[in-house]
Amino acid sequence: MRIKGKIESVLRRCPPLFRLGSRIYHGLNPGFKSLSPGAPGAVQKAFALAKEMHQGDCIGDYYEFGLYKGYTFYIAYQAARKLGLKKTRFYGFDSFQGLPQVEDVDKTGGRFFEGQFACSRKQVEKQLRAHGVDLDRVKLIQGFYEQTLDQQLKEDLPAGRAGVVLLDCDLYSSTSTALHWLQGLIADKTVVIFDDWYSFTEGEELGQQRALKEFASQNPHLAFEPVTEFERNGKMFVARKKDLP
Repeated sequence: MRIKGKIESVLRRCPPLFRLGSRIYHGLNPGFKSLSPGAPGAVQKAFALAKEMHQGDCIGDYYEFGLYKGYTFYIAYQAARKLGLKKTRFYGFDSFQGLPQVEDVDKTGGRFFEGQFACSRKQVEKQLRAHGVDLDRVKLIQGFYEQTLDQQLKEDLPAGRAGVVLLDCDLYSSTSTALHWLQGLIADKTVVIFDDWYSFTEGEELGQQRALKEFASQNPHLAFEPVTEFERNGKMFVARKKDLP
């Protein structure tokens, strides 16, 4: 276990100290980067895989839930650009206030707390612009998912078929809400990335594992085939259409 992980394990025994330590850590690491070491590479691989499966430049749109500082969103933009995916639109969803209130099963282990991973929209847009992202080509949707993800938003965007989806929203509740909104957009050959697949080591009845299990049961026409795992807690899947009787 890394030193950071050992410190986290100790601090979680005292939630106030853990929250304080987390804020200090992120305050001392202000750079433009992802908190997940493997996520940037996973996003690049997802775009390459999507293009290979679709055999062309029309893979669908990109949806990212949980931007933090916007680094993986930038990586997605760059990956699509390098692959010549000019038709792909980019949608990013974040409260820009950090995590919502952590309740019920999401409180297990004391890993997450309200306001964690906060970064203002102004700061995210500044970073994206500074790294060459054309903000006219992307759409950031601000707000907690329970309040913003509805049918009207799908029509207003307009939301097209999902080519690549990154779910980096940590909690079961947030992931479940995002997946429910994506119903009808996730289809055959959609690449779905869960950045927090193993964040709850207690098992599949928690976190993103539980959210996908429920979504799959509600969409029996789709199977989710594992593609790869990545550091630290991530896992990637490809949605496949089932031949139902």
